[in-house]
Amino acid sequence: MPKVSIITPVYNGERFIERYFDMVLKFTHKDLELIIVNDASTDNTNEIIEQTKEKLINNGIEFKYIRLEKNEGAAGAINHGLQEVTGEYLSWQDIDDIYYPECISKCVEYSQIHPECKIIFTKCAIVKEDNLDEILSIRPRKKIKYKNLFLDYILEKNDFFSPLRFVETKALFSVLKDRSIYVSQAGQNWQMFLPMLYAYRWGYIDEILSKYVIYTQSHSHSISYNTNYNKHKDILINTIERMNIPTFKKRFYQLRIRLKYLRKSMNKLLRISINLKYKTVMINILNHNFQWRIK
Repeated sequence: MPKVSIITPVYNGERFIERYFDMVLKFTHKDLELIIVNDASTDNTNEIIEQTKEKLINNGIEFKYIRLEKNEGAAGAINHGLQEVTGEYLSWQDIDDIYYPECISKCVEYSQIHPECKIIFTKCAIVKEDNLDEILSIRPRKKIKYKNLFLDYILEKNDFFSPLRFVETKALFSVLKDRSIYVSQAGQNWQMFLPMLYAYRWGYIDEILSKYVIYTQSHSHSISYNTNYNKHKDILINTIERMNIPTFKKRFYQLRIRLKYLRKSMNKLLRISINLKYKTVMINILNHNFQWRIK
C-alpha cells in the first residue's frame, strides 16, 4: 500500500480541526503521513492538536506537526510542509472542507491503474456551513473534454474546482523548484498544478469525493478571486517564471496572462451592452450608466 502524504495548513482553525481529524481517521486508505502546519494561530488550535496527536499516532498515522512562530500565509505554510513529504503520493487539503472516507483510496486506485496520469481531479459538491447535507451545486458541471488544461488554467476557464488535490510526489518535485511555491496570499492550486499540467497527463474520477463549504467567515475561503486582479496576475506570472521551460514559452504565456488581465480591467472600466429587443445601447463607464435608444 503506497504512502500518501497530506499537507494541511491551519490558521485559527479551532472551529474545524477536530472535525478534520475525525475525517482523516475515517479515511479508508490507512498508510498516511499527515503534515499539519500551524501558521502561528492565536486561538486554541495548538492545544487541540497537542491533545489529538497521540490518537492519530495510535491509529497508525505518521503524524508531523510544524508550528510556525510567525504567520506566513497558506503558501508559506505549504512550503514548510513540502520539505517534510516522504509519501509516494501527495494531497493538500484545507482544514475547513469535508472529505469523504474513500477520497484517498479512490485516487490511489486510479493512479495505480493509470500510472501515466500524475494529477488526479475529482468532482466536488458545494455546500453552506448551515446545512452541510444540502448540495447547492456540483463541480465540474460539464462533461470533461478539455484539450489543453494548462492553457485553460492560465486563462481561468474550464479549470477544475475541488478541495481534493492529488498528485504523484516524484512528478511534482521534478517540476517544482526547491520543493517550494511562490509565496502569496492566494493561488496555491495554480502554483502546484500549472507545472504539473505542462509536463504530465492528468486523470479524472467522475465521483463526488469532497465538499467545498461556504462560510460567512473563513480564512481559507475568504479571498475574493473576482476582485484581486493584480494579485492573480502576479501569482500566475511568477509561477510561469519559476517553471523549467524555454524562455520564449515563458514570455508567450506571460503575455497571454497580461492581455487577459488588461481585458478584465478594461471591462471593469468600460462596458457596452446592446439590447435588440428594446433597441437600446447602454454604456457603463466607471459605474456610471448612459443609455440611448436606437431609432
